[in-house]
Amino acid sequence: MPKYDSPIGSKQFPGQPMRDISIPDEHSQPPRQVRPGRDHAQPVFEEEALREFGIHPEQQMPQLPREMSQVEQDILAAKKAKREGKERLSDGARRRIEMLIGMTRLSKDVDIDGKLYKLQTLKSRELREALVATAEFDGTIQLVFETRKQLLARSLVVVAGVDVEQFLNSSELQDKLDFIEEMDHSLLIRLYNEYVELSNAAQAKYALKTVEEVKEVVEDLKK
Repeated sequence: MPKYDSPIGSKQFPGQPMRDISIPDEHSQPPRQVRPGRDHAQPVFEEEALREFGIHPEQQMPQLPREMSQVEQDILAAKKAKREGKERLSDGARRRIEMLIGMTRLSKDVDIDGKLYKLQTLKSRELREALVATAEFDGTIQLVFETRKQLLARSLVVVAGVDVEQFLNSSELQDKLDFIEEMDHSLLIRLYNEYVELSNAAQAKYALKTVEEVKEVVEDLKK
């Protein structure tokens, strides 16, 4: 029992019994407990021993995230792509689109001095890309030349009876643009005029031809 002595007297104070604290040896392994459904086990210490060192039990060890399976990763990737509007077309949908393009895309053979050239109508994407490429030349004399080049580079598919990509040994758009630049100007104008006729024929083919057809479209839009 603790005792206090002084010149005016002495007094004893009741003391608190000493507490035994068990500290695990650094070379020994702490007891482990595996929770159902967890990939990683967490060491479990006595709460009293942890509190003596100023550590709260809930702050022992952070839970390690379990490793995701490949299926879960694929699901998350698909959801993210859908949110960003980048969901890929299925193979069936892609084939149906290609079939539709094949049925609606018109082509035209042009014979010039016994050599076969073939032109085809453009997809909406190709036409947009061509017009965007010419935008920087708007208001300049170069606009006419650039427009011809951009449209023909995408429309011309056969040169002198040979597939244009085989003829150039390249499928790159820039190589096709460079080829158009090197063509004879008179030949270029002829091919461009043929392309304009082909484009007009395609528009006439799918345009509404009667008043009744126009009325039907208007009524559908009102629904």
